[in-house]
Amino acid sequence: MVEAPYSYGPHGNTLVGAYFPLGLGYLAAYLRPHGYEVKIFQPLGNDFYAELQRTIDTFRPSLVGISVMTPSYPNAVKVCEFIKNKDENIKTIMGGHHVSAVREEVLVQSPRTDFLALGEGEITLLELLTALGTGLPDFSAIAGLVWRDASGSIVVNPPRGLIQDIDSLPFPARDLVDLDRFRVHSYIDFGKKSATMITSRGCPFKCIFCSSWITMGARYRYRSVGNIMREIRELVETYHIDHLVFEDDTITLKRDRILELCEALIEMPNAPSWYCLSRVDNLDFPLAQKMKAAGCRMVNFGIESGSPEILKKIGKKINLSRAKEAVTACNRAGLRTQCTFIVGFPFDTGTTMQMTLEAAIEIGPTIAIFFPLTPYPGTMVFDNYLDPALVPKNVGEWERFLMTDNASGISLNKQFSGEEINKIAQRWNRKFYLRPKQWLHMLKTMTSPMDFYRLGMGGMYLLQNFLVNR
Repeated sequence: MVEAPYSYGPHGNTLVGAYFPLGLGYLAAYLRPHGYEVKIFQPLGNDFYAELQRTIDTFRPSLVGISVMTPSYPNAVKVCEFIKNKDENIKTIMGGHHVSAVREEVLVQSPRTDFLALGEGEITLLELLTALGTGLPDFSAIAGLVWRDASGSIVVNPPRGLIQDIDSLPFPARDLVDLDRFRVHSYIDFGKKSATMITSRGCPFKCIFCSSWITMGARYRYRSVGNIMREIRELVETYHIDHLVFEDDTITLKRDRILELCEALIEMPNAPSWYCLSRVDNLDFPLAQKMKAAGCRMVNFGIESGSPEILKKIGKKINLSRAKEAVTACNRAGLRTQCTFIVGFPFDTGTTMQMTLEAAIEIGPTIAIFFPLTPYPGTMVFDNYLDPALVPKNVGEWERFLMTDNASGISLNKQFSGEEINKIAQRWNRKFYLRPKQWLHMLKTMTSPMDFYRLGMGGMYLLQNFLVNR
């Protein structure tokens, strides 16, 4: 199994984290009890393809799965071509957000890719391997699979239903990699050794700029606290993890569950510290206090805009006074906060983007990050607001469209070009941080020299991006 490589930009690869691929970890863990030998490809150096070749030569896979996000899609196609050029008999399958959004177009654009897995991939991948092992495979009954028939025509099978009981899934196969080679972003890392995990799947909110529901569905499915704690104890006792990043879209969505989890962490000896994402309408001061007592160090809120009108149009369903209350609650409880904002919505004006900067300053998080709107496939902004002439028709166009090194960007706003929106985002980042009051606020949250170093590393990444994009 391979995570297609992608770039964070000219400086980011040395300053941001390399995350363990949880999706591949779940797939590998699901397949192994059924008798399949699995390997997660983990390049150790800078020569990705030379190491991939050595792995193919030694492991001799019959099927290679490639995890694909939109910025990594062109490289995923190159990985398939590389594998097929080395051994035509190896089957290739792609899965992930981009594949689930674009669907059969991927097979049209990537003739060396044999299959696609749409949505959750665990059962689909197992059924595909079972079919391939029969000698006379029939792929027509495998829900969620896209494939080519004997004539070369592309067949899209019916979608696969969501896994109802996600407690039934084995924990990610972290033993297949060297976890010491993965680390989370420096400014959210509070431990000597960190790891990521998820406690739920699905997001019911469907904001117009987000595609997270494409693979995991719009229905919120959550793991039991007992199941979560078993994985946390494994991470602490087996892998010596002392800081966790919960990657759930909103871990606080079910209040009684997060409170129960906090109580379990409070009672756990050597419990790790942790970071999570929340909505502002799911977090108040009593909950923030409980989370702090349970080891939480930082909470991320997606606020997106400082304009109430824009918030309604993008489907965010929050208000700015509640955002201020949630961040203030976290600050009072001693939690560091991070808020993300987006500029360049189709409805944005110079005034509403200025309101976004002003709202960020008023709300007062420890860290604020302003992004230019990126129209990812599968989102409503991509489907409803992107000029059809700009929709990529081939792999080369995708490479120019959304690669993270692209400084110009794609604009869905008639008043501002992509380059102008990019510059506004960078200018807002500078204006937010180049205030003495903000630095004092950040310094107050630091509890150790390592805190200072890690927050400084994050600041260095932001500063270098500011300078590059001025």
